[in-house]
Amino acid sequence: MLDQETRLKRNHIMLMKHQETSWYSGIMMMGKSEVSDAEFTAYTDGVNKKYSRPFMSKIKDDAKLRGLIMHENLHVALKHIQRCGDLFKENPKLANVSADFVVNDIIHNLKDKANCVLPDGALYHPMFHNWSVREVYAFLKQKQKGGGGGGGGS
Repeated sequence: MLDQETRLKRNHIMLMKHQETSWYSGIMMMGKSEVSDAEFTAYTDGVNKKYSRPFMSKIKDDAKLRGLIMHENLHVALKHIQRCGDLFKENPKLANVSADFVVNDIIHNLKDKANCVLPDGALYHPMFHNWSVREVYAFLKQKQKGGGGGGGGS
């Protein structure tokens, strides 16, 4: 059984070598990717990525672990922290959910499901295909207020 640090490194390399996800190699190499003993899932500060050892140990399928790795790295690649800072200040939970729908749409639409898939419980809805964080945020905010919400992706 591999330790979680080794699994993380090995799966980073697999993503960097795969034709469909190699485009993100530079992002994966940027900052630090660390495993923590704390109880959370994973997160990024916009550069560095941190993964919870207890959460990783529950993910037995490496394609799902690669989905988690892609998830955090897509937040970095799309500069969600930097570009949507105002949304994160206004409503951190709603902004995070909105950003998750965006990156998970990208992962869901990867063609090689043996390489990378969404982990169990990941936020995904086909309605948000090709939407921006701001579009998802505005839609969900309107829906929270009880409005029908319109919106559409571009």
